[in-house]
Amino acid sequence: MFLSIVLASAANHFLACWLGFSGTKGVGIYRRVGPETGPQVLCAGSSLLVSALSWSRVSETLGQGVETWGVGGSSPEIWEEWQARRPLSKTTIIGVSVYDLNEMHLADDRATIVPLSRTVNDLWLSGASPALSHRILAQYVLTYVRLLFPTAGTGDNVLSGLRSKAADLLGLQARLTEYEGVVYEPRPPLLDAGESTATVSEWSSARVLRRMAALRVENRGHHEFFKGPKHTAFHRLLSQARRQGRVIVVVMPVSRAYTEEFIDESATAAFERAIHEAMVIAPEATFVRLDRVPGISDPGYFFDLVHMNSLGRGVATTAFLQEVTQRGSQRRLEPLVHTSMTPGN
Repeated sequence: MFLSIVLASAANHFLACWLGFSGTKGVGIYRRVGPETGPQVLCAGSSLLVSALSWSRVSETLGQGVETWGVGGSSPEIWEEWQARRPLSKTTIIGVSVYDLNEMHLADDRATIVPLSRTVNDLWLSGASPALSHRILAQYVLTYVRLLFPTAGTGDNVLSGLRSKAADLLGLQARLTEYEGVVYEPRPPLLDAGESTATVSEWSSARVLRRMAALRVENRGHHEFFKGPKHTAFHRLLSQARRQGRVIVVVMPVSRAYTEEFIDESATAAFERAIHEAMVIAPEATFVRLDRVPGISDPGYFFDLVHMNSLGRGVATTAFLQEVTQRGSQRRLEPLVHTSMTPGN
């Protein structure tokens, strides 16, 4: 029995190494863009936020460097850890969407980053359901299982990796890349989503079904925006960000196909209520509703069901910078207006 476990573990480690699996080990991949000296903007968001904006343009407009850490499927509980590393950031950009704030969607590396004590406390305070609590706590157990079997719980990634390796061995990698719509990401620490002209509208029906099935398993076919640790962590994140300085909240779109498959009227109403609560917590924050830009959910703007491609990024960045610049100008004018209205002026 011992020999069987050793051989199985060795084979699993070999497979993980061959496929290029690498854990974040509680840190994440650091990325940045813009000036390295002076104030730095903290980008608190998942890959949805990174792919939605041209960060070189954002950095140039704000006149500051922008930095973040990359963790697959990250959410507010993880972004809090990044915020703790940068307590002097005067500007925080937080990106949220129906995908990020969904309590049913769990980041694979969550348990290696968020302390167990905080998780237990948040589950208790938020009144999370027993099923959700069990799923989240099971992630901490899985971290120990992965010491022996590093691919445990990553079946979809293993299949994607094997498909890529097979295509590479057969000399079909270029065709697979075109078919899968893979986005090139520059080496760290550059903060850049890379270029992609692939669109969801080019997908075959088989791939649409495969990705929808994977997402349905991931989110249990349900979206919940309250009674979970994400809701609690998001409020703490906002409160700390406003104490540090300027807050910009970007509400990002997802593709029309994702919305039609998973988001009903009740989920939409719950998400809007969550955004309204955020506005109450940080009333002076700039809320940029990219999800309301006309036509932004068109499949031509997405390279998969939730990530924007280069065309969508161009539209989203223009809308984002226009809103941020306009609100920034208003903030600078407010003290002048207040002074002009005081007695004696």
